[in-house]
Amino acid sequence: MTGRSAPRSPALPPHDLAAEAALVGGALIFPERVENIAADVQALHFYRPAHGVMWAAITGLIGEGITRLDYVLVADRCRSVDPTFDESLVPQMMANAIAPQRAHAQIILRHAAARTALAEMAKATADIQGGSDPYQVAGEAAKALDNVGAPRGEQPEALTMPELVAKADKLAPAVIEGLLRLDWRLVIVAGEGSGKSTLLRQLAVCVAQGIHPLRFNRVAPVRALIVDAENSLAAIAETGARLDRQAQLVAGDSYEPGRCRTWSRPGGLDLREPRDRAALIRELRAQKPQLVCAGPLYKLGGRRHDESYEDAAEGVQHVLDDLRTRFGFALVIEHHAPKGDGSGSREMAPFGSQRWLAWPELGLGLKPDKETGALLVRRFRGDRMASDWPDKLVRGQVWPFEGVWRNGLRVVS
Repeated sequence: MTGRSAPRSPALPPHDLAAEAALVGGALIFPERVENIAADVQALHFYRPAHGVMWAAITGLIGEGITRLDYVLVADRCRSVDPTFDESLVPQMMANAIAPQRAHAQIILRHAAARTALAEMAKATADIQGGSDPYQVAGEAAKALDNVGAPRGEQPEALTMPELVAKADKLAPAVIEGLLRLDWRLVIVAGEGSGKSTLLRQLAVCVAQGIHPLRFNRVAPVRALIVDAENSLAAIAETGARLDRQAQLVAGDSYEPGRCRTWSRPGGLDLREPRDRAALIRELRAQKPQLVCAGPLYKLGGRRHDESYEDAAEGVQHVLDDLRTRFGFALVIEHHAPKGDGSGSREMAPFGSQRWLAWPELGLGLKPDKETGALLVRRFRGDRMASDWPDKLVRGQVWPFEGVWRNGLRVVS
């Protein structure tokens, strides 16, 4: 089933049964890889109807949160889609499965687009030969061909300005009042040992219990996930336990520990690798967070030996943006500043690729104040959207950090 298809007769529509078998069979054995390579593939894109039935069954089960597929589940779902389905095809496909690749999906989509285009052109040819107005036929054919390859059934998404304004808060509600909205990305840059990881934990722990993390007034609680790619559980617990005790005191009866979870991978992650990406997807599915605090950035996807910093950054950004938009969360990432130049001055901007300067909606640099020990909050890029971050963070008696605003207002320096 998974060998290369025999050469296709010119009389047959464009198709590649080997690519179809590779994608469907691979999805049976490696369901965790499906979302990352085949989000646009639908049952109707398959040339062989049985492959389409299996694809509909597999993606339906995965969409319901089932991460391990077996013969019984898939065969039963296939029969519910098509009562005439030959269930013996399921073990055949599983026995010959190979890991699915994005290239398999691209082959299937290309052939499906070719079949659609040929059908539209054949219809236009028949209409003209039947005496229809050639100008009208050409216009209809052009309109149909413009949609070749586009997902079926989708409506235009562009909004008028009044529609956009009316939907803005609904589409991107506040996750942390005044500081962060649901579709924002925030990169926080500081030197080693400045407390970046503790600050991210404070953001997550507080907001999960309905506490503003820097003003400490009550706000709407959200679900949060901390992805720590550097510290062990014991190290996280040193500051985490203190934060959690204080959150319990403030939240009282409304305290709910399940709203904030920590996933520790002290050896780091490479989110461009399918295994690590699938592991993070597992945590996202379980927690359904509205806020993800992750880092440090250099341990979420390293630069490979044949890559530039720009190429590595682009790959990691692509994965983070895909996950962020697919699962619907605001993202806060901690990142290191470059080493100083020897003059005593150290720029609080992202280390490595310049892409990290342009990528986030908010870019904060935390610069130590040598006189007071506070962290001065500075921008390494202009805010894309208005925010109310404090002018500095001071070490608190109750919470690790407290926000200080100049005259109650944020002042951009």
